[in-house]
Amino acid sequence: MDNTDPYFLPQEFPDFELIDTGHYQRLERWGSVRIIRPDPQIIWNREASEEEWSNIYAQFVPSSGEEKGKWKIVHEFKRPWAIRYGQTDLKLDLTPFKHTGVFAEQATHWAWMLPKLRTASSPRLKILNLFAYTGAASVILAQAGAFVTHVDASKPSVAWAKENQLLNRVPQDSIRWIVDDAVKFVKRELKRGKRYDGIILDPPAYGHGPSGQVWKFSAHAPGLLRDCADLLSDAASFLVLNAYATNSSALALKNLATQILAPKRGTVVAGELCLQDRARRLLSTGIFARWERKS
Repeated sequence: MDNTDPYFLPQEFPDFELIDTGHYQRLERWGSVRIIRPDPQIIWNREASEEEWSNIYAQFVPSSGEEKGKWKIVHEFKRPWAIRYGQTDLKLDLTPFKHTGVFAEQATHWAWMLPKLRTASSPRLKILNLFAYTGAASVILAQAGAFVTHVDASKPSVAWAKENQLLNRVPQDSIRWIVDDAVKFVKRELKRGKRYDGIILDPPAYGHGPSGQVWKFSAHAPGLLRDCADLLSDAASFLVLNAYATNSSALALKNLATQILAPKRGTVVAGELCLQDRARRLLSTGIFARWERKS
């Protein structure tokens, strides 16, 4: 049995830092901008000083009983702003849902996928990015030479992703933009006989498609994963499945992915996506399972 801790941390991302955590909050630095955001799982005490916590630009204040909220601006600063991951600039802003437009923990996957593009037998891998949000992965992989199909049901998210493309001068023909329900799009691609060399699935625990379709992870993720397995080409390199705020576990995702992807002759690894503060405490931000072809 492999006793390695299944905790995965982003590496080589100097423009992001989780400074401290405590009292249901996280203190973060995005470039030079320091912010405070709520996080209900942080039930422990802070380690950093009050002076450290008061040195911020903005703090998210949730509305009572709602997912949305407002940002309290402590020090004025230019918005939107940008940070850099590797050779990629990524647009950030303060959203009503407490997010900034980038999930730093995803850098774990970016670093894992990039070498696969360099060593692939095909000169230009075709990548499908589902629930692709503001397009960090899409732009990073396109910059590395992939042709990416970016699918998200939110028009504002796709518009943000296009800004990231322009920010990095990524050729227009490197990314295909699709505003659609991911489940329906995948089924149409199967009927068309399309195949992809890599697939990323980053679905929410619960959500709605552009026409009001309801998405529930536990009910719909298994079927979508089966369809995505059928979309993988014979020479496919990888598949990544993320999950957030579900009743599932990394072990459950591994069992599901191992079963569905067994015919593809690869290996499945699962674990928790985490961030680490200066006190070296880990903060779990989600779970994942990812498959890669045996070399």
